[in-house]
Amino acid sequence: MKAAESEVPDAHFTVDKQNVSLWPREPPPKTGPCLVLRKPLTVRAAVIILTLGLTASVLLQAIFYPWFMRTISDVKTNAQLLKGRVDNISTLGSEVKRNRGSVEATGIQVRMVNASLDHMRSQIEKLEAGVKKADAQIQILTRRWEEVIDLNAQIPALKRDLDKASSLNAKVRGLQSSLENISKLLKRQNDILQMVSQGWKYFKENFYYFSRIPKTWYSAQQFCMSRDSHLTSVTSESEQEFLYKVAGGLFYWIGLTKAGSEGDWYWVDNTPFDKDLSARFWIPGEPNNFGNNEHCANIKASSLQSWNDASCDNKLFFICKRPYIPSEP
Repeated sequence: MKAAESEVPDAHFTVDKQNVSLWPREPPPKTGPCLVLRKPLTVRAAVIILTLGLTASVLLQAIFYPWFMRTISDVKTNAQLLKGRVDNISTLGSEVKRNRGSVEATGIQVRMVNASLDHMRSQIEKLEAGVKKADAQIQILTRRWEEVIDLNAQIPALKRDLDKASSLNAKVRGLQSSLENISKLLKRQNDILQMVSQGWKYFKENFYYFSRIPKTWYSAQQFCMSRDSHLTSVTSESEQEFLYKVAGGLFYWIGLTKAGSEGDWYWVDNTPFDKDLSARFWIPGEPNNFGNNEHCANIKASSLQSWNDASCDNKLFFICKRPYIPSEP
């Protein structure tokens, strides 16, 4: 029985969509009565199973195939969309890379702008401080201007007072000038009195000393020089008249001399010698240089023409002359 079952060939089938093929197709070998009975049952069962499977497969294909195809189509569509998005993303990535440099440059510019803004903020703060200071100064100037307005209102009265003060100042200056002149006159008189008390006589800004002891002409000059003076010079008729009147007819040396017989007359105090003026003061016939030794001049007579030349070694009274110099205050 086992041998008979082992010799029965297996049934195989394939399903190609809606076609069913069974193989082998050759007729089964002839067997005994039991085998003949079993084989149709087995084949029938297999055919039923295959039919059911095929039916189920057809049903499943009829139901799921359209859905599966739609799904595949959707997947393809989504894949294309994703590919487009990936391409867009790639494009955006390249643009991002290109823009990264611009962003960095923009960042540098932003930092520079921030630095400029900080500097401007600092400048603005300084300007605000300057404005506050200017406001304070404007307030001060405003107060000063108000004070100036008040002073301008007072100007007419001040001008009247100033006119009065100017008039008073003029009077005061006049009085001061008068006092200064009086002070100078008093000082002058005091100086003159001091010199007069010492034996000097005053005449037209000069002091004259008429000696009471006779000396030679040279000794007389030395004496005068010890008194800050010289033997007198004569520069005008009024001075000549003053001298001969005070001399009173006595002989007095004056400061007129010459160097030798052929020399020119000159004043010992370096006053320029006026030959024409002096010609009116000589006694008629003088100077005659009697004995070729009369090189010094003296006053001999009480008259305008009173000069005489004499020997410098004669001893005569003499007249010293010194200019008036105001003493220190």
